Amino acid sequence: MARISTYPVDQNPDGSDILLGTDSSGGTDATKNFRISDISLIVINDFLANSNWKFNIDAVLGEQQRSSIFFAAGGGNNTSWANITTLRATLFMKNGTNAQPYLQYLLTNNPVTGQPAADNLIKITDRNDLSSFGVYTFTSLTLVSNATGMHIYDIGLAFQGGKSAGAIQSNHIYGINIDPSGATDKTFEYQQVTPATTWNITHNLAKFPSITVIDTGDTVVTGQYTYIDNNNVTLTFSAAFAGKAYLN
Repeated sequence: MARISTYPVDQNPDGSDILLGTDSSGGTDATKNFRISDISLIVINDFLANSNWKFNIDAVLGEQQRSSIFFAAGGGNNTSWANITTLRATLFMKNGTNAQPYLQYLLTNNPVTGQPAADNLIKITDRNDLSSFGVYTFTSLTLVSNATGMHIYDIGLAFQGGKSAGAIQSNHIYGINIDPSGATDKTFEYQQVTPATTWNITHNLAKFPSITVIDTGDTVVTGQYTYIDNNNVTLTFSAAFAGKAYLN
């Protein structure tokens, strides 16, 4: 048999090409052919399993496995995305990393500005079927147990949208990440109906916005702006008038 190094090199292998290898399960036919496409699928699934969560309908078993998400009472296969309010998760992943700092960041920081934002949206996506997902306001991350060294947390969720017919599936792998629609810049329009020299505005934009003020004749009016915090601002003018304030 010729040396392997003497065979020609294929510069453009594809998924249908075949490699020679050994089946680790043994048996009389341990030496087998393996398609590159099948090997690639194993590598991809192994990577996803190490950096994402697998939904497990057995809560007891789920608590013993890393990278698991499940319902506290177990079960839940085919639960609609819209009916999920809490998922329990082991935050130690299969590759040994701890996902708690990542989820805490998504909960407390706006990924665009880096400023705290309590209304961040996250997307839970089925890695096996990207058309199946749920978008949620991420409301809480609560430690349930650390007895097994797994860091088991409850993830509080408020459904905002997703695949209308979608549902969470047993043994599917899921990623949790910021939803792009929640990272877009937000604006707020305030209307002052009664003429006043002081306008107190609660905008809840979780930032210190730029402000444009117009009167009822659509003339831009300038004044003094005092930011109370990143959700409230007071506008003060030299004369009382009614109009609108646009905050961005």
